[in-house]
Amino acid sequence: MAAVPLLLIHLILFLLPFPSLSQLHPPPMSDADALLLLKRSFNNPDPALSSWIAGSNPCGGTASDADTGNSKPWVGVLCYGGIVTGLRLGNLGLAGTIDVAALSHFRGLRSISFVNNSLSGPLPDIGRLDGLKSIYLSNNRFSGELPDSLFSPMDHLKKLWLDGNGFSGEIPSSLSNASSLMEIHLEKNSFSGVIPNITFPSLRSFNVSNNKLQGPIPSSLARFSASGAFEANSGLCGPPLAGPPCPPPAPQPVPATAAETTEATTSSPAEPSGNVKAGHVVLLAVGLLLLFLLLVIGFAVVKNHRRERFDAMGDHNDTGSVAEAMEAAAAAPPVQLPASASSGNGKRVGSGGSSGAELVMVNSEREPFGLQDLMKATAEVLGNGGLGSAYKAVMAGGFAVAVKRMRELTRLNRDGFDAEMRRLGRLRHPNVLTPLAYHFRKEEKLIVSDYVPKGSLLYVLHGDRGADHAALYWPTRLKIVRGIARGMAYLHAELSSVEAPHGNLKTSSVFLSPTFDPLLADFGLVPLVNPAAAPAALFAFTSPEALQYRHVSPKSDVYCFGVVVLELLTGKFPSQYLHNAKGGTDVVQWTASAIADRREAELVDPAIIGKAARPTPEMLRLLRVGAACTQAIPEERPEMKEAAELVEEICTAAAFAGPGSGDLGAAVDGSRVAGWESSSRPGSFDEAPTTVQLNGDLLSL
Repeated sequence: MAAVPLLLIHLILFLLPFPSLSQLHPPPMSDADALLLLKRSFNNPDPALSSWIAGSNPCGGTASDADTGNSKPWVGVLCYGGIVTGLRLGNLGLAGTIDVAALSHFRGLRSISFVNNSLSGPLPDIGRLDGLKSIYLSNNRFSGELPDSLFSPMDHLKKLWLDGNGFSGEIPSSLSNASSLMEIHLEKNSFSGVIPNITFPSLRSFNVSNNKLQGPIPSSLARFSASGAFEANSGLCGPPLAGPPCPPPAPQPVPATAAETTEATTSSPAEPSGNVKAGHVVLLAVGLLLLFLLLVIGFAVVKNHRRERFDAMGDHNDTGSVAEAMEAAAAAPPVQLPASASSGNGKRVGSGGSSGAELVMVNSEREPFGLQDLMKATAEVLGNGGLGSAYKAVMAGGFAVAVKRMRELTRLNRDGFDAEMRRLGRLRHPNVLTPLAYHFRKEEKLIVSDYVPKGSLLYVLHGDRGADHAALYWPTRLKIVRGIARGMAYLHAELSSVEAPHGNLKTSSVFLSPTFDPLLADFGLVPLVNPAAAPAALFAFTSPEALQYRHVSPKSDVYCFGVVVLELLTGKFPSQYLHNAKGGTDVVQWTASAIADRREAELVDPAIIGKAARPTPEMLRLLRVGAACTQAIPEERPEMKEAAELVEEICTAAAFAGPGSGDLGAAVDGSRVAGWESSSRPGSFDEAPTTVQLNGDLLSL
């Protein structure tokens, strides 16, 4: 009779229902429902999230929705192609917690930022969001210990900022498994125990200062600064810290010998035996094994489904790569002025003076302001990039500026840096965003310029699906290309002594005025950037000659200009913008192949063709200009001035080609490029076409 209960257990285990797919995958909800569920996890979401209302589209509508008031995306929601890719909810005074179940709805979510809020309690299970690449939770009130396995599934995570909270316990050892990590910031918490052995070569920023850590610093992390990464941990020892070496480890207990183990085994009481007991054990073991298999299969199905969702997102090249490149726009850690700067005199300075505590004005056309004005301004984080971090500062009177904090501008001393900045401050061109002021410290620099509300061309082209993106029809894109070409020609004339006069031309360094006039930023920095950091910081170093010989020239700028032209014409995100990462479209190779096969018409973004059956001749001519500028051999590319002339001719031709090419109207004002006249090359179709050499062949433009 004693075997009956065990047999009953055995049968029950066999009869346990296998979880159905409907049980494993909850009914789908809309993006708006998921975000509203997240909103309910905050104690005080309004008025900060008052735009999050049911019945509207979190990613915003198109220009046709403007009358309904739903054309703008919800506050803090970053989308690409109608897919939510990032949340930027910092500095909103939010309290409560984060509903991870709501966030798990978004298969395209790549970055989250809740910095500078009052979120509290234990950290939610962010390990469920295994597609995240950036997590910014700095300066909240989270507390408690982190599960040791928290980061095990997060093999795509690149940036982790948990600083300024109240976390305790040991740092999870699973950080050692997140092999893509580039930035780890855990400072200003109460972590204890030892630092995990993190050996990623990609790790470039690490900080665990102001905790309660103990023991030796792993040798793989000794390359980071003692004062910047490990200070205020009295129990830490070893390089790079000064002081005596770490004490030798305590001796481990000697394991028991085989004889002692045998003796202990033989001295233990014997287990009861018998056929009945053996049968009980077998039945129980089989039942437990079946239960374990059911659980493993169920977990595998769920995990595989989540992985398939992530892989499907990764296969969409444009979406994945835009999420990668725009992490800074979606979320960013807080940017603070150097602490020592607050001790400066703070007076409003003119063009003179260059003491370390001053803000040095380099643009005489602006009313001067001082470092204290910036310190008192309301700030909003804009993002991170290869050169550093950026934020918007609104000073008294509503005057807004953009401030970039750069750590890699260490090539010149103070006097040399001052001379270069004054040189850039004297530049004047309608398509050049001239710097206003700078602040010099040995460790980092601040560069101040006018704030441009519409944002970068990168965002309007790839990250926005509202009215601004809808306005990027053909005449607008041609106007943008022409403005970029004019600004580049001006920089090449004024900064002719610089290896690459711009050095960092890409759509993220082109800003758009309210009338879609392009403004070039981040130029003239090649003489300032540390040569060792230049390949990762400046886009000109991705040109073929720079990749092969680590050498840039004005023709490297021409290559970058060609990439921007092809990006605007195709609407594709260039893989050239990504460092050692998959995604995007190789617009250079794609265009070259299409031209060789005479399939150029297939490359043009359908959004600019409109209702026409095929691209206009001007579109194809501009495509060939982009192809000519991106030739692998620098000598086969046109000079920047020549490329600008070709663009001017295309604009003139488009203005006279009729409605089929788009009416540029007042946007076309002739062939004058600032500072020089266009050559007498023909610009209409009644004359012989301009030609340029491409892969050894003469192509008509």
